[in-house]
Amino acid sequence: MFSSVLHKYRKADDLHENSDHLITAIVKEMMTRVPLLLDAMLCVAVPNSNIIPASIIPSLATCYSILLKLRYNNLSAFHRMVSAITLKGGLNDRGQARLNYLGMTLSCERRLQFQESISLSSENLIIDKLKFNPLIKITGDNLDVYIKASQLFTDKRNKDLHMFASNVIFSRIARMDMDIESPNVDVNSIQAADVLLSSYQQEQLLDVYGVLIGRIMSKLPGMKFLKSHLSLHVPHQYSKKMAEKSTVIPLPILFSNETKHEDCLDIMDSYESQLTSLFTAAFGSLEILRKFKVPVGGDQLTRVRLQEAKNLRTLSVSPEKKFDDLSPIVCEMWHSKQDFLEKCYKALYKVENTPGTLHYFKTILHRNDVNGKVKGRFKPHHELLVAVGEGMIREQILEFCNMECEDDIPQHIKLEGFDKLKDFDKREVLTKLIREFLIFYGYGNVHLGGHIMSENQEIDELQNYCSNLCHWALHLIELDDTAKEGDMSRLLLNCRYSIPFFYSHSALSKYLVENIDFIIKTEYLLSPLQKLRVLEGSFVNVRGGVAQNVESDLVQEHSVCNQKSLIKSLGANKTEKAISRITRAADMISSICDKFDKTVNLKPKGSRHSKCISETDTQIISKSLRKLRPFKFTNGRKCNGFNNIKSLPLSKSKVPMMKDRMNLIIRRLTNGQAVLFDEQEAPEIDEENSSDYLPDI
Repeated sequence: MFSSVLHKYRKADDLHENSDHLITAIVKEMMTRVPLLLDAMLCVAVPNSNIIPASIIPSLATCYSILLKLRYNNLSAFHRMVSAITLKGGLNDRGQARLNYLGMTLSCERRLQFQESISLSSENLIIDKLKFNPLIKITGDNLDVYIKASQLFTDKRNKDLHMFASNVIFSRIARMDMDIESPNVDVNSIQAADVLLSSYQQEQLLDVYGVLIGRIMSKLPGMKFLKSHLSLHVPHQYSKKMAEKSTVIPLPILFSNETKHEDCLDIMDSYESQLTSLFTAAFGSLEILRKFKVPVGGDQLTRVRLQEAKNLRTLSVSPEKKFDDLSPIVCEMWHSKQDFLEKCYKALYKVENTPGTLHYFKTILHRNDVNGKVKGRFKPHHELLVAVGEGMIREQILEFCNMECEDDIPQHIKLEGFDKLKDFDKREVLTKLIREFLIFYGYGNVHLGGHIMSENQEIDELQNYCSNLCHWALHLIELDDTAKEGDMSRLLLNCRYSIPFFYSHSALSKYLVENIDFIIKTEYLLSPLQKLRVLEGSFVNVRGGVAQNVESDLVQEHSVCNQKSLIKSLGANKTEKAISRITRAADMISSICDKFDKTVNLKPKGSRHSKCISETDTQIISKSLRKLRPFKFTNGRKCNGFNNIKSLPLSKSKVPMMKDRMNLIIRRLTNGQAVLFDEQEAPEIDEENSSDYLPDI
């Protein structure tokens, strides 16, 4: 009994680690231990065949597991995996009981015990990991569920549940022997110029932009020969470390509403209580926690409210009550990217169906899930902007290289005799060509502002619109690539360069403040160790491998979606204990189901929300743009709905005002004061079915 994989993998941790090959392990056990039973099953299922078809392996494993469980009750690994699948699918207790009578799942009582074991294993896992690596980071986000009563009475109404979900992320790079001394910086000397791109940093950004442009160039049939001279990845100092799989473990759900200051105090108190318990269990004291602290991250609302809660306890006596162990509190990057995309659509998406605009391409590509409201529908808006942006950059390349169509050979003078050059010389020529292209179209100059037109000078509004969109799109592509690579140096460059984009929408933009706050903390206020922990904690690699990183708050969003779906499956039994139990197990249950799907090659159900831009759509965009020739200057050409639009998101006349606003924000942030922002901006809420529109992790 004890040598069976059905007993070996019955514990929650073991099942989670081995669920991707549990089915095949069961059949292999049959082949070695009960070959006669296997032969009998095969004789019934596939007579006159000596080969076991892959399609019947799950059925063989199911039959064997049911029979073994009837003989020995502890051989339950398979039944626990099936119970995880039923939990993920929202099967109610009645359905669970029916399948239990058929011998396929755990009983309802055992299923609850299984969930409890996952919760306990998560806590024990954190303690075990802490003993080897006490450098952790916490991310948190609100989890709101609307519960409808089956019948409405005066004492029984529909209600909103406001909770707070959190994950612990273990460091992959930071070490305890690194410098923990904060730099001696006069915060009053920090100015806008210290936060914006310097000329050297602008050159660094253009180098990265050049790689991205080169990739787009190589997609053109006439320039495919460039592909072998381009790098697949942008290397950085920690490329190998960031390719390692991250350890992310959920914390218990908190029944607190982050929009209320008193509840934010409860959240911070709970963090302190949990960390005290975990570090005491791991080390027997709080010395390491006091020394190294724990960074906390979240969206804009989370950062602001938790920082305000910490400020309220400044005069408390004990470190726990002052929340000294929770430092620094920062905004995470996926929500910043989401707001960046939102600002782009507010600037460039209008219902006027002028050829060449985002709404025009949305219409001809039948992207009905794009409505200009990014929050709650991130994925389709992101796909459309990237597709249209890349199409416009390809059109810029055609004009720049004097190509009539994408199949033409480029006619640029720098590419003459390209085939006869050595590989090193080819890369040098390609680098110079791309840099000339970037300078010609003004990439990397948004923070300097666009050219101021004279009153009598005619402009080409369509050209300006398309140029403006290209700047937004290329920087969005850069944000995506930075996240994939987990490149911390590029992360800081991107934050600096995102500032003028946010300011171009409004001087009171929320994420204008957040990007400035992030730069001030990481570049000027934090010790080298804390800076590294904050930066590497901005990315998580849930699968392992090169270019597999995603933003840590995006992983938190997926955790919230997993927890929300399981909460809804509870039916009428939405007590705090039941919610706490099911949400603690949510990520592990979801992971077990994903691994099972891969084992049986079960592909996700197709959805109109998950479709990507196809090659046909790309061709439609390219043909439309080739017909319009937006980058061939046409004096006085109009773009309805975008009168007098500039070629850059920010005009040069607004640069001094932007710097004044930045200086004000810097002064208030460094003095610990609140910064006013636009209250009319879309709130940080999770819309219904938003999981359908989240990027994959």
